[in-house]
Amino acid sequence: MQSDEGAHPGDPAGRGERSALRAWGTVAIQGLLFLAVALTALTGSVASAPRLLWVGLALVVVGAAGVLWSGRDLGRALTPSPVPNEAGLVARGIYRWARHPMYSALVVICLGVAVGSGAALCFVAVAALAVFFMVKARMEESHLLRVYEGYRGYARVTGRFVPGVGRLRD
Repeated sequence: MQSDEGAHPGDPAGRGERSALRAWGTVAIQGLLFLAVALTALTGSVASAPRLLWVGLALVVVGAAGVLWSGRDLGRALTPSPVPNEAGLVARGIYRWARHPMYSALVVICLGVAVGSGAALCFVAVAALAVFFMVKARMEESHLLRVYEGYRGYARVTGRFVPGVGRLRD
């Protein structure tokens, strides 16, 4: 039997398949949460506070810059899956300060959408997305700890989503 991506030597048959299915399932959930943010934003009205539209737009622009910066720094290691693609560990650029800056930037974009729309349900969807990214980051880090020898040391000194906050403790 051929081993699947994500399978480890000595694992029971099928574990790699289940791991890959679980990983891509998280990507699907992430997409649904982005859709929830977008759809719930349509329930809001900025007519009562048009200045919030500008605040929301500023958050979207800052978040988009963070996504572009982190994507550039990741290079070939960029994947929506929480399973590393074996392109190497990235600890340079924006990743010197945070282990998951892309997730942070995506939440900032969605927060901008919520602020701009003024929709209470949109804020709930953004909160759900933030919790999801906390869970996804933990999944990703369990893989990174197994695959990359230096990840534990990197995680001890680098914040999870923002600099200095959420360092790995033993």
